[in-house]
Order: sequence, then C-alpha cells, then structure tokens
Amino acid sequence: MNMGKKKEEKELQEIFDSFGADPEVLREWDLAVEKIKAVRGVLRIKTPAGYRALKKVSVTESRVRFVQQAVDHLAGKGFPGVPRFIRTKYGDPYVVHATGIYYLTDWMPGKEADLKKAKNVFLAAETLAKLHNAGAGFEGGGFGQETREDFSAQWGRYQAKLSSYDASLEDRREQNVMDESYRTHRSELNKMIHHAAEQLGNSPYGQILEWARENKTICHGSFSRQNLIVDKERLAVVDFDHCHYGHPVHDLGALLTRYMPRYDWDASIGFSILDVYRAVREITAEEMTVLAAYLSFPQRTLEVVEAYFERTRDWDTGRFANRFRKQLALDEGREMFVQDLIARYGLNLSAPSFAPHLEGLEEYDDLESMESSSVETRDDGWETREGSAVEVSENVSVQVEEETPDVSLVSHGDEYGEELEDEAGQSEPNVRFALPRVKQRKPQKPGPWRPRP
Repeated sequence: MNMGKKKEEKELQEIFDSFGADPEVLREWDLAVEKIKAVRGVLRIKTPAGYRALKKVSVTESRVRFVQQAVDHLAGKGFPGVPRFIRTKYGDPYVVHATGIYYLTDWMPGKEADLKKAKNVFLAAETLAKLHNAGAGFEGGGFGQETREDFSAQWGRYQAKLSSYDASLEDRREQNVMDESYRTHRSELNKMIHHAAEQLGNSPYGQILEWARENKTICHGSFSRQNLIVDKERLAVVDFDHCHYGHPVHDLGALLTRYMPRYDWDASIGFSILDVYRAVREITAEEMTVLAAYLSFPQRTLEVVEAYFERTRDWDTGRFANRFRKQLALDEGREMFVQDLIARYGLNLSAPSFAPHLEGLEEYDDLESMESSSVETRDDGWETREGSAVEVSENVSVQVEEETPDVSLVSHGDEYGEELEDEAGQSEPNVRFALPRVKQRKPQKPGPWRPRP
C-alpha cells in the first residue's frame, strides 16, 4: 500500500476514533466517502449521492426505535424537512454495533437559526406549532410516555439541590463573590420557586396532561437554535433524540424561557410569539394558564446556580456572580411578562413579584453560553484547518469481505464544528477500506378562545 493511501486510511480512522465510532459501520449503507468531518455530535459525510449525517448514540435500542418511528410519523403527517432515517442495504433503520447504535439521515442544508432576530423566533414558533399538530396521534413504542411529562418533578429536584448547596456553603471557611451573591438572594429564589409550584398546583395541569396522554402528542424536547436549520426562508428541525410524549406547553414554555431573555422579556415580542403559534395551533385557556405558571419558575437563574455548585462550567467566580445577578435582573422582566400574560388573557393565577431589582450590572453578551456545550456553530462550508478532517480526491469506497465479526444488526425498524482537511491536500484516488461484514384516539382540536379586553 502506498503512503498516500495509508495516510487517508489513518486520517479517516482518527476522525472516527475522536468521535468514539467505528468506520466499519459505513459499509452497512455502502457509502462511498468523499469527505467527512465531525459536526456538533454527528459525522457529516459527503458522498456521490449527496451529504449524509451519521450519528452514534449510547441509548437503548427501544429508545432509538421510538425516535425513528416518531420521525416517520411526523413526515407521514406532512411535517416538512424532517431528517428521516436512511435504511441500510439490508433494510434496517439503524445499526447495533459494539461501540453504540448508529443511524444515518440526509444532511439538512442551511445554517443554525439566528434567534437574536425576532423574525426567526417567529418562524420557530410557527414551525413548533406545525410540529405539535403533526405529532398528535403517535402510536409509538413504550419509551417516553411518562418520563418527561411532569416538569413539576424537575422543580422538586431543584429545591432538593438548593438545600444541598446551602449545606455546602456552611462548611466553607471562606466565601467568594458568587457565594455571597447566592446567600444575598437565596430567599428571593426560594419565594419564586414556591410561588411557581403553588400556581402550577392551582392550574389545570393535570387536565392538560391527561389530554396529552389521550391524544399521544409528541414534544421535540430540545427545540433550540442548534437544532433549527434555516435554508433561505425554510426552517428544518433536526435532532429528535430527545423527543418524547408530552404536552405542547412543555416545548412552547421552553422556547420562551430560552429566548425571551434576549429581548429582556419584552411583552410585545412575547405576545407576537404566542400569536404566531396560535395562528397554527390554538392554545386553550387551560393551556395558557399552565404556560403562565411554567414561566413563573426561575429556570435560567437556577441553571447558573447549578452550574456553579456542580462545576459544570469552567468560569471564574466573578463571571458566575455576574451571570447570576444578570439572570436575577432578567427574572424581574420575566415576572412582569407573566403579570401581563395573566392580565391580557384573564387567567386565574396570582401574578409573581419576587425578583430583586438590580442596577449597575456589568454588561455581557453570553446569554447563549448555557444553551449548548458545543464550541462551534454549524457551518456548511469546508474550511481548511490543519488536523481534523479527511478529503479524498475521488472517493473512499467501502467494500464487503465475507468475514463476519461478532456484531449484530437489528432487523427492525448538539453541535457542528469546523472541518480540518488533509494538510498536504493530495491523495491517491480510489482508496478502499476493506471492512468486515456487520451482522446483523383521533386528535382532539382545542377549542378557540380570545383574550379578554
């Protein structure tokens, strides 16, 4: 074997190794690889037939089957631009391998949605409503029916964590600026949490969960900018790995909680988001009441506290303190928006008013930094940087050998980085990797309602 061929094989193997994957799975689809790079949790592969996305997941087989069936259901109901699983040459939707479970989809062209632009937020709201409409009536597998429905359980876990954080502070001899900020505002956090829990308990939350169970509705579970791909005026939704049975309020509430802080919880933006959503899928009075209770919870502020005490972010204490205080200031705007929501729609809830009024905060623009652990954004370009991608002058084809290893293939049916190309820019044509064979009730439409004057 000549040196160029060896180098390309080595580089391809290195990319798969860095991804924790095994290139032998490529032959299950007979993929002829021209380019490949790791991009936000998937391998983006250029083939003669177009771009593909190969993903490896470390979950149960039943979970992958649930996702695959949910995606097929959405596509069958007319939801556009959903990346369906591409079946292997044996007709299977995914591959079970010793290193994990792999599935292949088309690569959705475009860029991550810039949700700092209000028009993209409105487009996201419209798309989410269409997803919820299409997701009704899904008769999928047995995963996810109860596991993610009740967000009040998550609130309870936060309360337990805060108690443990309080105890850890008592054991510290010295208090830093973040410790002091947390201590100063701990009582206000507690009031916000208890008020939200009380309002949720007084809301028709049980009723809307029962409706969701009867109508078998799908939530995306991770409806964030990384998974919203804009191509011209079209918006595609990718990464359904977190989809589950649940009520649409969960997705809608998460969208507002995640992106309204960028607009300082401006009521005109928030009501426009809701109006765009309602134009596609009406929101009942009961659902709006639950949504208002959901938005009463200081989710983003607690995420900062959790990241600090559990050291999931590599920030210094000053940045944590600044971020914490900024989120508390945004909580004041969030509570004002909930007050407006309750007044506009005449909801039977008590308006929250517990967040502190903070002034003179240091400015920063990293509101997106809690959203993803990814270090890069999606880019469909193939920028050249030394050391992390392989490009073959013609194609890397995967050939089948008769040898059969101890790997089985099922019989049924977060994260986009920059590419690094071969530093020499030269390669031998038709490099071939000889890989071993791998074994193998009708949805109820909520009634319309109008806000009270």
